[in-house]
This record gives sequence, structure tokens and C-alpha cells, in this order.
Amino acid sequence: MLGLATTARGEGGPPESSFLEVDHRALVSLSDLVYLSPAAQPAEGLPVGNGRMGTLVWTTPSAVHMQINRSDVFAANKHHAGSFTGPVDQCWGACAQIAVDIGGQPFAAGKAFTQRLSLYQAETTITGARLAVRCFVSAATDVLALEIDDRRDEPQPVRLTVSMWRAPEVVRGEHVARYEFADSPGTALVVQRYQEKDYHCSSAVAAQFAGGPGQPETVAETARTIVSPPKQGKRTILISSAASWAAAADVGKVALGLLNGAAKHGYDDLLRAHSRWWRGFWSRTFVHLSSDDGLAEIMQRVRSLHLYYLASTSRGALPAKWNGSLFSTDGDTHYWGSQLWVWTTEMLYFPLLAADAVDLTDPFFDMYVRQLPDCEQAALQRWSVPGAYFPETTPFDGPVVLPPDAALEYQQVMLGAKKNTELSARARALGLYESHLFVLDHPTTGRYTWISHVASSGSELAVHAWWRYRYTGDKRWLRSHAYPLLRGTVEFYRHLARKGEDGRYHLSGTNVHEDFWGVRDGIMDLAAIRGTAPLAIRAAEILGVDPDLRDRWQELLHGLAPYPMGSDPESRALKDGVLADDVWAAGHLGDVNDGHRNSEDVWLNPVFPFEDWTLETRSAATDALVQKTLELAPRHASVMHGDGLNTAIRTPIAVARAGRGEELPAMLACYYAAFSPLPNGMSLFESAKDASVEHLGLLTTVLQEGLLQSVSPRPGEPEIIGVAPAWPNAWQATFRLLARGGFLVTAAVRGGEVEFVELHSRLGGTCRLRSPWRTPCVVTQSGRAPQELAGDVLSFGTRRGGQYLVLPKGRPAPAPRRVGAAPTAAPAVWQITLPNGKVVGGTLGRP
Repeated sequence: MLGLATTARGEGGPPESSFLEVDHRALVSLSDLVYLSPAAQPAEGLPVGNGRMGTLVWTTPSAVHMQINRSDVFAANKHHAGSFTGPVDQCWGACAQIAVDIGGQPFAAGKAFTQRLSLYQAETTITGARLAVRCFVSAATDVLALEIDDRRDEPQPVRLTVSMWRAPEVVRGEHVARYEFADSPGTALVVQRYQEKDYHCSSAVAAQFAGGPGQPETVAETARTIVSPPKQGKRTILISSAASWAAAADVGKVALGLLNGAAKHGYDDLLRAHSRWWRGFWSRTFVHLSSDDGLAEIMQRVRSLHLYYLASTSRGALPAKWNGSLFSTDGDTHYWGSQLWVWTTEMLYFPLLAADAVDLTDPFFDMYVRQLPDCEQAALQRWSVPGAYFPETTPFDGPVVLPPDAALEYQQVMLGAKKNTELSARARALGLYESHLFVLDHPTTGRYTWISHVASSGSELAVHAWWRYRYTGDKRWLRSHAYPLLRGTVEFYRHLARKGEDGRYHLSGTNVHEDFWGVRDGIMDLAAIRGTAPLAIRAAEILGVDPDLRDRWQELLHGLAPYPMGSDPESRALKDGVLADDVWAAGHLGDVNDGHRNSEDVWLNPVFPFEDWTLETRSAATDALVQKTLELAPRHASVMHGDGLNTAIRTPIAVARAGRGEELPAMLACYYAAFSPLPNGMSLFESAKDASVEHLGLLTTVLQEGLLQSVSPRPGEPEIIGVAPAWPNAWQATFRLLARGGFLVTAAVRGGEVEFVELHSRLGGTCRLRSPWRTPCVVTQSGRAPQELAGDVLSFGTRRGGQYLVLPKGRPAPAPRRVGAAPTAAPAVWQITLPNGKVVGGTLGRP
């Protein structure tokens, strides 16, 4: 494929605190999922994966079930001749279904049944009546190992079935989906191939009993079964997978090679190599929380679950799609198709930087950087401007580059020079699949639809890429990834903006994300420019490139229209766009005046993700404006009242960014409950069968932002680290998280008071820490004289690899202590009562 992420980053670990003994196994094991009854539906299964292949594991009374999925298997690319969300668009990820029938009913509901997912070891275990099963997907190779320990007095044969769910050949136009079962002694091997014109994608799944070949039993069109005879004691099943986009690739041979390599080792040997990666992964950072009502512990579990899910799905060539991910269970049936939304995908990745899981963001950023050349063509073809335009939704290989005649037609529709009903049959056929072109031809709404004129998605990617650079200090990555995204998206906006009679630069005919359509001077566009142009300037300075563009970007910033205010007549003319006269408005009335389309609290975009205002801005007028905007934001109110949601929003992140720590417990609880989470923490919020972890990404981001922020007063300026800037007084915390500038921060908070701050400097340079105490402080580094500092911001130089302890003057160094937790033995049940009396709650695990 595009090259698998084989980094051993998970095997390392950060330097430990000078006085904290952190039991990472115990902390992570607190979040284990425990089922005391079988999953009620496949989507409730327990997940195992290695970042490239994965499955949920669920049971029926006699069998263990799985569906092998891969992140690099797509039935079609952007040139597919069918329609968006059509039958071919549903086919992604799924490679084969597996059933391991053990005979009898050992997994029937009852006192003997337990299923448990160990997050620390990334292994699931199932116990039944005198029988146990355990399995994992190796972190080192694309092989799933499953061990059966049968202690029944009368063990039965074990039947291993590999199956598909459609006919061996399905032809839709020029698209062909084929699979075949290959002959391989003692092994069930299925090879799947997709082809359309010059697009090829193939996958293979191979399964066998290790140590002794199974006998073929069933030869059916859609399945193969091999049988192992009755045996007391242990036996191992190995299942491998492989995929490729090369037309001549022999993926079956690759899968068999992986199987044969794994067969040389026993289950425990494979597990040791697998566990080594996960042990290193979990040692990078930690969060240990407690509260009287138990909600803090639930949110600690949620964070661990999200990190587990991402480590299980994001180590390959492509990011796993937000719904279904590597854990689809129903063959080709997927809701929302195979294309990726920036909004939903990036939510999975926001919390990974502070969690020091930076390497897991590689598939996400690599995919979008690969799309950059086609996004440059999309800017020219669709908007008639240079730069890079990233549509909100695209296939994995980016937007379609159209022939000139069709491109001109779509550009005329985009810019209002032509009705979409006037598109030629040729142009309409070329735009049938790629989501952005598809929605431009919407039969009832006209050229403006939910994602048609969203111009800011690329800017969100660019800001996120800058953050990654600031966390790591990797200038090569800045040059190869972050700066190209910044340069392309800022250039897009620079040419899209037009100077008005007032001498200001204005934008028109764009959407405020999916909420308000066809506005003028939308708040999201203005925030995107103010949030990215300073970063592009700073990045160009660091790299020593594009001095002429720096001046032009600065001129754009200097002349940019102000944010729309509620008191502006043009703002008041936009239905639903005004919250109050003295706060930001959604935009000025443009081509459409239909009000809310998908309420997303768009007024908060200058706070997050574009960081045009932060807690470090320290502007009394803007501070008050932001706080009032939060008070009035409709989604903020609905979440806090426990009224539920109909879409995922970023408002809880803005709450943390605004320092509103006392709202955090209710906000986290209500947002989590609004997604009606399954026992495994996933949600069927926007799909009947494809479970999602998007909500876990948001909750993890909010939790970490409450504990640690490293933000600039203005975009592009040096960051200031804030410890517990939005933390509730009733929640106790000890944590280690990564801050921008490469500072690994360890701290403890008790009763609203920060006990200590310890920093490990990975990059050297100046550390700027907002003092958690209203008193002079002492900075101590081993082997050096203490340094006394005073003021609101403590600024001190650091050396690469140095460890620094910061305390209020006169406070002794903390006594040595252990940070750990008791292992989970049962499902975690929680509930809280909101200020309005409404009760929200749920369960992680199955009683």
C-alpha cells in the first residue's frame, strides 16, 4: 500500500518523575471493559486492532465472531462512476467474517460468562462453562492470535469458518467486486479484489489452526470451514490479513507468509512482542482522577478508551473512518459511505498531541498532504482562485480533477453564474461520486448545501498541523507537512477575499460550516484567516522562505474585515445569526437567509480551533465578549441542560478554553450521555450499525484542556503553559501531558490548588508558565542552584533533556508517592444530577 507505519515509538517511555512512582498498568487497567453478559448486538463487541487491521469480538452461545477490517481497503477511488453513498461507496474496510464455533453453548448468558478487554495488554478474554478464549491483533504484524483453552469433560470439534456476504462476482457498470477462496492445505484463504478502470484494490484473509492442520468440512460459495478434532487443553488459531493497491499484487501470498511466520511462535511468545509496544505506548502520559460522585473516574476511563481506540486504528497508511473505523460488523453495509469529513475525522486526532501520541496522527496528516496537489487544482477549478481548497468531504485520495469543460460548469455553479439544473449530462456524471461535487447538484436546495461552500476546512487542518510542529519542534515536518498546508490555505483565502469600498478585505458566498449558507464575512472564514496567516508568516520565517508572501499575508491581516457583530444591520438581517448586539454574529446576510441548518455554535470558532482568542489574550473587552458568547450559545445551553444533540459540536472544547472549570463535570456528563454510548463506549449516534468514537475524541480533548493548556496570546506568538486552567475544585487530579514547546508536564491538583509542577524539556529553550500561585516561586533543576521567580508568568531557560520542579517559595518538595488504581472487576455504572434536576448516567461494560 502506501507504506505501513512501523515505528517502534510505543516501546519507549518518558523519564519518570523524581518522586512519583506511576503504575501505568494499574491506571490503564482501571478502564478495562468488563461484560458479565454477552454482547446484545455485534456493535457491542470488544475491540482489538493494531492500527492497520482490527475487529470487534462478540459471541453467540456456541461461537466467537469477528469481522476482519483494514484501513487501507476501499472499493473505489475518487473516479468511481457510481454515486456518493451508493452501493459501491458502502464497500470499504471489510475483508472477511470469522466464526469460531466451539460446540455446545459455553458462552450462553449465565454466571460462568465473562468477557473482558484489557486495555493495557490490548487483549480480550472470554470465559464460559469450563472454557476460556483469549485473542489479540499483534502490534508487530498483521496477525490475530486466538487461543482456546477447553477444559470440558467432553470437548467438541472446533469449526473455523471464513465467510463473505455477497456473490463471488458483482458487476456494477465498469466496477467489479470479486472474491475467491484459494486452495491452501489446512488454511482457509479468501482473496477480495475491486477493480474499476485503472483502480485496483485487493485484500486477503488467511486463517488456520496452528500446530496441526484442520480438515476441510464445508465448501460453499460464500464460506470455507476447517475443523480441528476434539481436544482438551489449549489450541491456537491464527488469522492474517494483507492489502494492496497494485494490480499485480499477490495479497494471498503475503497473508500466507504472515501466517507462516507467526506459526513459528506460540501464543504467549506473540503476546510478549505485542505487549511490548502497548506497554511503551501507555507509559507516555497518564491521567489519574477522582471525585466523590465517581464521574471523574468515568472520564479517566473515557480518555483511556479513546487512546486505545486510536492506537488500535491509526498506525497504517490511512486514518480509519470515523464511523465504523476498523470495527464494522455488517459486511459492506455502512452509513454515510466511504468518504471522510474533516470535521469528524480531526476530532479523533485533536487529543493525541497532548497525550504524546503524535505518531498516531501520521495517517491523518499524510493523507491530506498527499491530497494537496489536487486541492490546488480544486481551488482553481471550483473557486477560480490560486491556493489550496480542501473540501469538507472527500474520498481518501482527495478531490476530483475535472476536465476543463466540466470544471468550468461546476465553477459557474459554485459562483452563481449558472444553475445546477443546467449542468450538462457529462458534467453531472463526473460529479456523481465525489461528495463536494455531488452536493452542488442537490435537487432542492440549489448550489448552496451543507458542505458546498465550506471554505475553512483546509485552515482547520493547517492549524492542527502547526500545533503538531509546536509539540515536537520537528522542522523537517514543518517543511514537508505543516507549512505546505498553511501556505496553500492562506493563499486560497488571500485570493478569495476582495477589497471593498471601505478599503477592507471581505469574503462572500461561503458557508459558516454547515450552519449558515452563502453568507458574507462569515465568522468562520474571518477566524480561519486570523488563525492561520500569522502561523504561515512565522513558519516561513523559521524556514527562511517566501518573504514576498509574508508581506502579502501581513497586508491581508491588516486590512481584513472585523468580525461581524450582533449590532451590525447586515448581521441582524441574517436569520438566527445574532445572539446579542455586543457579541460576535455568525456573518452578514448574503445569498441565503434560511437560518440555522445544523446548529454548531459557530460563534465560538475564533476560540477553537482558530485560537484568535485564548485565556492568554488578556484583553478585558474581548474576554467579556467571549464569556457572554458562551453564555448565549444555543448548543452550550442545550448540552448543559441535558437536552441531547443532533450533531457533534465543539462547544465543550470552547468551554474548557474559556476557563470555565466548574462547568466541566456537567458538560462532560451531558455530552457523553447525549451520544447514548454502547457498553464499549462507542456510539451509534449517526448510524444504525457503524459505531463511532468521535464523541470520545471530544471528551478526551476537553478533559486534557481542563488539565493543561499551552496557548499563545495571539496566533504565532510563544505559548504560555497553564496548569489546571479549567479544572473543577471538587475533582482531584495527578497527570502527565505534553505541552507545546516540547515540555512534558507532570502536576497534581487537590481541592482547586496545584500542588507542584514538574517539567521535562525535550527541546530546550524558554519555558513560559503561568504561575498557579499568587506568590514567588522556586524553579529547581537537579545539580543546579534554585532559581527564584515572581510574576504572573514564570519565564526560565531550559536545556534539552532537563527536568525542572516548580513550587511556591517555601513549599517543600513533594514526598514520594505511588500513582495507581485498583483493577476493574465489574462494569462501571455512573449517574449525576444536573443543576436543573435532570439525571444523566450510563454504564461502561455489561452487567
